[in-house]
Amino acid sequence: IGFFVQAFGLATPQLTGIVVIAAELAIGILVTAGVATRWAAAAGALINFAFFLTASWSVQPYFLGSDSIYTVAWITLALAGDQGILTARPLLFGDAARPPEGPVDMQRRRLLVQLGGAAVAVVWVLSILPRTRPSSVATQPTATPSGAPTTSPAAGATPTGTRIGAVSDLQSHGFLNFTNPQNGDPAVAVLVPDGVVAFDAVCTHAGCPVNYDTSQKLLVCPCHHATFDPANSAAVVNGPALTPLPPIRVAEASDGGVYAG
Repeated sequence: IGFFVQAFGLATPQLTGIVVIAAELAIGILVTAGVATRWAAAAGALINFAFFLTASWSVQPYFLGSDSIYTVAWITLALAGDQGILTARPLLFGDAARPPEGPVDMQRRRLLVQLGGAAVAVVWVLSILPRTRPSSVATQPTATPSGAPTTSPAAGATPTGTRIGAVSDLQSHGFLNFTNPQNGDPAVAVLVPDGVVAFDAVCTHAGCPVNYDTSQKLLVCPCHHATFDPANSAAVVNGPALTPLPPIRVAEASDGGVYAG
């Protein structure tokens, strides 16, 4: 699936996103209306299975990745159909209740059960396979200017960069949200045992803004639950993100302010 992601998803992300949104809306409308339910459900299973192999692949534990559950649900609907239950078809088209079905074809039912069981087994096996992601233990903080904790300058030193807040606020709350002066992205400064560190708050997985969790002392993405350790150069603690958050140079100035840039 990597070929398709590279060729379509990464090459034309906006167009791909629009196509996926339109397809999901069309699938939902068709299933709700009871029109071509099996084909629509099969398309839904394909989309969610693709998401499972990409966006949700590194989510741990695996059951937090909802795409695997959606895939199984769509497969079930594609195999069994809607059976005329919970659809808007009678209201939209005036269809009467469906007549009772004839004798059950046991061979067909057995085939559907086997196909459904095989699909569930495939999703389950893929779910328990080890995910590839960098180890937070292996990533050690480096003494680079942009990633190292800050130190207070000498008295009378002239502040440089953009003021993002006061040291007192940082000490009170443990973190400061600000706008990255270099590119306008949301950013966050965090007080760690060795000083103050700051990072671009755009998740390296899908671009959602991360938030600082004061109880865990981690940066957490609300979209797919990726977590980063600000005390360890924003290394990935939990996927699906694969790379750390970009660091931002920050400094505490003698005027009591925190400056970035």
